[in-house]
Amino acid sequence: MSADTDFNIDGLDKWVEWLGNVEKEDADRMKSRVLRSVAFRGLEVAQDNTPRRSGRLVESLTVGDKDNLFEIQVGKTSWVFFGTAVEYAAAVNDGFQQQQGRFVPGFWKGDVFHYQPGAESGMVLTGKFIEGAHFMDKAIQALEGGDVDKIVEFEFQRLYAELFK
Repeated sequence: MSADTDFNIDGLDKWVEWLGNVEKEDADRMKSRVLRSVAFRGLEVAQDNTPRRSGRLVESLTVGDKDNLFEIQVGKTSWVFFGTAVEYAAAVNDGFQQQQGRFVPGFWKGDVFHYQPGAESGMVLTGKFIEGAHFMDKAIQALEGGDVDKIVEFEFQRLYAELFK
């Protein structure tokens, strides 16, 4: 093959023209949709993996609150906040070390201990490590494992379709 051989890519000229026509507002709108979709997908996975006892933790999971304990950086300048500001969320996610010898008032019902302030009965903690549920870690793994790529591809195709109506 000689160096002066023409190589033609069908549609390349149209593609280059399209890229030149992408307005900043179109790109910003796409970026906003991507960030929202990433946040809500992360929230959905976190909710699916959050342990439920009273329901307070799973019901507290939200998108967009800067007081949330969990945030993800998307690119160099964008942040997605989803999660919860509930004070015990990090311990449920990460796990925690019991305080050995501490008395916790309450009662047992079957295999489940129910905390009851002021109860005369209860249990004494052994000091073992309680494994976390890793509900936020699983959400981030899902996003990194392909969900973000699918969201970006979908929004890119949407933008492309809008520009070629």
